[in-house]
Amino acid sequence: MSKLNCRERFLKTMRYESVDHPPLVLPGPWPAARKRWESEGLPEGVDLYDFFELSQLKYSCLKLETLFLPPFEETILEKTDEFVIKINNKGVTEKNFLDGSSMPEFIEYPIKGRESLGWLREKMNPDTPGRFAADWLEQAKKAQADGTVLLVNGGMYFAFLNEHMGTETLMMTYFDDPEFIHEVNDLQCTLCERALTEAIGKIQIDFVGYHEDMGYKNGSMISMDMFREFMTPYYRRIEKIARPSIDLQMLDSDGNIWELIPLWLEYGINILCPMEVAASMDVVALRRKFGKELRMTGGFDKRILAAGKKEIERELERIRPVIEEGGYIPTIDHGTPPDVSFANVCHYVQCLKKMFGIS
Repeated sequence: MSKLNCRERFLKTMRYESVDHPPLVLPGPWPAARKRWESEGLPEGVDLYDFFELSQLKYSCLKLETLFLPPFEETILEKTDEFVIKINNKGVTEKNFLDGSSMPEFIEYPIKGRESLGWLREKMNPDTPGRFAADWLEQAKKAQADGTVLLVNGGMYFAFLNEHMGTETLMMTYFDDPEFIHEVNDLQCTLCERALTEAIGKIQIDFVGYHEDMGYKNGSMISMDMFREFMTPYYRRIEKIARPSIDLQMLDSDGNIWELIPLWLEYGINILCPMEVAASMDVVALRRKFGKELRMTGGFDKRILAAGKKEIERELERIRPVIEEGGYIPTIDHGTPPDVSFANVCHYVQCLKKMFGIS
């Protein structure tokens, strides 16, 4: 078999085709973890893939804007030696800790409910000039030639409002104003439909991508009935356009999403990540339950990466059957926290190289 690039490995792996090995995806560190690794031997500022002499699996979303246009202007509200409070480009007021030791704290959200529909319609107007970059096709062809996996956004029919309203307000709105939920999801879906229609026939799209983040440790954040009412109409619309030419659809959701998987599979969403082990997302059990219809990335317990070399080896052996079967790219099940040593990262990479036959 001739040498494959990362895009070719990704597609062959996800289609259960013969491949030299799946892409090797390195642990993505939190900023505080990166600082620790640099204090323990990683040269400052060096790219991890360059350090380990590996090709990086890269994803690129086509430059067809499917969210706010223009985005919010980032505005610094307060800055100290410990944190920065700012309005980010999503319009969310957040507090970021400068040591990179934790996720941002979200202070205020821009979408308040129906009163926000006016500016939402303006920022999500499909006819706004500049929504499609003039050279989007040229950029896409160049990225594809370089081995980058190309995707187009399929929407966020839970996560968009969750990220722009806050969970508590969103949950109340499902009951107080369900039509508002549908109006916003329709705005999103229309933008994604336009982007898909623009791209299909001009370049091969590798997958449709979704981001939902709608699971917590023990299960889904909404019921299956609510999922069917508020999400499936929009998945159905995207699938109708995508299905003839795009066979892969990937969705990112943290937490325990066991009960949601059959619903996503029903609408052609067949790759899931990051498969958090702490939330009972065991890739071995998931493959046993859903078979080869379900593809996955992630699934290596980040807590074990902090434990020790023997534990790392045992975890890789645990997931080896799914790796060998295909339809799965093993990697850490979320960002890598600062309790992980650089020595453990090196051992993890060496073990994967040995398993994949990479010298």
